[in-house]
Formats: sequence, structure tokens, C-alpha cells
Amino acid sequence: MTLAKILDKLSKKITSKITSLNVGVVINIELTNVATLNDGDDFVQEKSSMILSIVNIEEDKTLKNMSLYKEYSGSGNSIEKYKKPAQNLVISLLFTSYNKDQSKYSEGLDKLEYIIQCLQQNNVFYYGENDTDFFEQTEISENQAKLMNKLILDLVSLKTEQLNQMWSYLGSRYMPSVLYTMRMIRVQKEDDLPTQDVIKKAKVQLWNNDISDQTGELESKSIQLE
Repeated sequence: MTLAKILDKLSKKITSKITSLNVGVVINIELTNVATLNDGDDFVQEKSSMILSIVNIEEDKTLKNMSLYKEYSGSGNSIEKYKKPAQNLVISLLFTSYNKDQSKYSEGLDKLEYIIQCLQQNNVFYYGENDTDFFEQTEISENQAKLMNKLILDLVSLKTEQLNQMWSYLGSRYMPSVLYTMRMIRVQKEDDLPTQDVIKKAKVQLWNNDISDQTGELESKSIQLE
């Protein structure tokens, strides 16, 4: 599942969760670059919207040292080898309350609060390769979760100076917002991975003292590896 599809599914999952609370608030989360809002906002559908933007992408260095090989399951005659280890990404997501109608300012704050509440209740999600496989932690069993990719969203608290720096490089004035890091986006191209045979037999030759002396050969045979 692509990153764009993951964010689309995440937005719909949050929207559905808030709707089920019956709080009388309708939230429309739009995946848009918040830095472009100063260039014109005709593309924003509603006067009071929640804008979801990616503000940074970095590699999770804690998961950098991984094996170049897949774990051998014991079946088949070959083992797949990665060209390079998979990359695990940390995505910084910014939820912003954006209001073209200034009278909707307080309404936008309410929507932002409900998003925080929603992710506080459940900040772990699972997704598969199928575009329909996107679940909250409470929606799947432990065995199902082991077979899927995992997302963890953590709230980031910025100090005033950090907040000023972020909005400065976004080229925009401050708007009520909340920043999350989304960890474990796994990037690994697995098409046509090179393979190599699994070693199951080995030939062993033993010599007494001098390997060049054929008369000193003690044993020569093939052994089966378990």
C-alpha cells in the first residue's frame, strides 16, 4: 500500500471514528500541503477544514541494522536475499485547523480536539498490501496483526521556538495545529529478488598432517546437513 493510500485510509478511519461518537461534528480531513494555502485556497472544499500535511520524512535509524537475508522457513530449495535492507520511515504529520470563514474558528478548534481524542484512544493501526486492509488495533486479532504492517502515531509537543521554526519553513502564518510522528512505514521493493540455493549437503575431506600427501587422506565423504 502506498504512502498516499495509507494517509487516505488513516483520514477516513479518524473521520469514521469521530462520526461514531455522535458529537454532532462533521469532520472532513483533506490531504493537502499546508504550505500552499497562501497561494490560494480554491482547492479546499469546505470553509472549515482539517488539513493533513506531511512536513517531514526521515529514516528510523534504530531499525537500520537489519539482515540482508530473509529468515529461512525450512521449505523450498532456495532463500531470497535482499539487495539492500528495508527502510523504515518516520513521517511527520501535521493536522491543521484551517478556516476560510473566520466565524468558524471555534468550530475548527473543536474538530482538532476530537482528532486528538481519537488518536489518544487508539494510536496503533495495521495495514496490508490490499487497499482495503486497514484496521485499528482493536479490530483485528493478535495473530492477524503479526501478518500485517504496523503504524504507531505519537503526539509531538513543540516549544515556542520550534513551532516558530516549523511555520517559518512552511512559509505560512501560524494556525491551530497538532503534530504527530507516524513510525514504521516500511519501504522495500521485493520484485524479482535474487535467490541462492540453500546448502543441504557438504563434502568433507580429512588429512593426516599433510594435505598434499594423498596417502595421508583419512576420510572423504558427503554429509547431510540438518
